[in-house]
Amino acid sequence: MVKGLLNFAREGLAQEVRVDLNVLVLEVVALLKRTTLQKIRLVTDLAEDIPTLIGDPASLSHAIMNLCVNAVDAMPNGGLLKIHTCNEIGGKVLLEVSDSGSGMPKEVLARAFDPFFTTKGIGKGTGLGLAIVYNTIQVHHGQMEILSEPSQGTQVRILFPPGDPGPEVSHGIKPPIEGTRTVLKVLLVDDDDLIQRSTQLLLSVLGHNASIASCGEEALALLESGLKPDVVILDMNMPGLGGRGTLPRLRALCPTMPVLLATGNADEEAVNLTIAFPHVSLLAKPYSVEELQRRLNSIKEN
Repeated sequence: MVKGLLNFAREGLAQEVRVDLNVLVLEVVALLKRTTLQKIRLVTDLAEDIPTLIGDPASLSHAIMNLCVNAVDAMPNGGLLKIHTCNEIGGKVLLEVSDSGSGMPKEVLARAFDPFFTTKGIGKGTGLGLAIVYNTIQVHHGQMEILSEPSQGTQVRILFPPGDPGPEVSHGIKPPIEGTRTVLKVLLVDDDDLIQRSTQLLLSVLGHNASIASCGEEALALLESGLKPDVVILDMNMPGLGGRGTLPRLRALCPTMPVLLATGNADEEAVNLTIAFPHVSLLAKPYSVEELQRRLNSIKEN
């Protein structure tokens, strides 16, 4: 089960292009500044001469975002979040994300990469965040370590091998052109707190407005109370009704509303739902920024 979840996070690289790590960091910083940094001071120290990496920009962006969100969560009363890049011995590239937060005792630090292990309260985390980050770094042939002590903050150090010249450099998300974009109202239905926050940030930078529901029942209540989104991103596997039980009720309320059925396992049941109900299509998890942007653009065009 654990192996399957880690493979779900990333089975190898979805893309292998040259990636400017500093560009990815700055994109994540831009997202964070728009939403979660009211109490947090963020400092970037990015070396200009680091080589490009070979990798998947979407999964690397998600990993950096995950580390930053964890750091922000560790500083509920404010603090300093620092992101640093530089060259290391042997041509490797260092990415360092550090915070001045609560830190971790040794027994927690020893289990930080364990899937399902979390110190957050019920409904606040799945325990898969750092496990997914660790898996992402592994498939990029990197090394990752965490240094932390109680009340002394946390430092995450990641070493990447340098990329070879060749494929085109990815510059990440292409933001919409001001004055020409169509703003969509998106209802995101997912029980995972990390997915809620990261997808809401991605939707924001793409120029759209997001409403959040943690389960199908909550989403149906929002629709019944008058919410009229342009599209629903509906997670297949959730407690309660789940995607399977929510979809027919949602379709009864909104017969023509587009629905993206998000799932990490496009099995027969998920495919049958797209056949049984009109205006429903599958969205494979984990979805990249580019894929999300493409799917939303197709909805705008229709």
